[in-house]
Amino acid sequence: MNPKPASDTRDPRIVESPSFLIEGSQYIVNAVRYQPTDRPIEDRWSFSFHPDTNRVILGVYDGHGGSETAELVSAVLPAALMAQSSPSAHAQIFQDVDAKIIKNFTNDHSLFHRRSDQWVDNAKVAKAGCTALIFDLDLKTMAANVANAGDCRLVVFHGDTQNPQQPVASFETTDLNGKSVSEQARVKDKHPGEDMIFVSGRLFGRVMSTRGFGDAYYKLPCQGPVGKYTHKRLIDAMSAVEDPAKVPINQQYDSYFYGYLTPPYIEARPEMNSVQLSAEAIVLLASDGLWDRISTREAADILSEGLILGAENLALHVINSVISKCPPGDDTTIVILRPGMIPDGTRS
Repeated sequence: MNPKPASDTRDPRIVESPSFLIEGSQYIVNAVRYQPTDRPIEDRWSFSFHPDTNRVILGVYDGHGGSETAELVSAVLPAALMAQSSPSAHAQIFQDVDAKIIKNFTNDHSLFHRRSDQWVDNAKVAKAGCTALIFDLDLKTMAANVANAGDCRLVVFHGDTQNPQQPVASFETTDLNGKSVSEQARVKDKHPGEDMIFVSGRLFGRVMSTRGFGDAYYKLPCQGPVGKYTHKRLIDAMSAVEDPAKVPINQQYDSYFYGYLTPPYIEARPEMNSVQLSAEAIVLLASDGLWDRISTREAADILSEGLILGAENLALHVINSVISKCPPGDDTTIVILRPGMIPDGTRS
């Protein structure tokens, strides 16, 4: 099913705003992607549906350092998750997908493998990075599983008992990045005695991500007699595909890796949660471009306004509301699952 873009895209920085009814259900998916800069948008999102099992998987992927990782992961990860019936396998699948990204890259530059025809693409995917937030829902039972590797945020809203059109947050994920006290503690616990891992809430003062895909330069091994040499050689390989407008990492090696002793420092293992939805629940997933501008409570108020106004695309309503007050400075993707009906003209 190919979602059809809505016709009420107002701001030229809005890349897409699809809205569609999930086949055989009364649930609607609203989405929007907003690109505030001149560079290509690095966020991605995904929708997968298995009609035989009534299973829906929604995903939001916040890319950085290029769009290549988010582009690949948004295609490969939901397909791998859908192929596995048990949610207990989600965490391992996340890690397997990331391991394949790193392996494809290192194999291209191994003394024991011939470089593949895809070596440039493999290097770009390994060099860039993305977080991933997955919502896996059984429409028959309304039982959902949430897998979060990064700082995208998912919020489940239910109607207030006194005012059904005033959403109230009943569950939300934790933002997992270098600013999180718990994430800093987790990473430091894995690397005892290393006191310079976090500088100003960033790994080695460079990246905020502590979980996600790609970002191979903070995952590649460096231990052993030739570890440093091998690491530098792989960094040279990644730097060869860097955007010409950027300073390649190999020219900044000492500042990137001054405390690089016991990698990996970034991992793809997600934090897992289970959620039971009520029939009237609204689920909002968004990249951090949204949460840098509004709180969960403010998102609830904007959703309430959209419901009262009868907005056909709540995601589009949310981004337009935020743009009117404090436009996001980062790529922003919003995906909303909601009950209801939409006009025939906006269905796929």
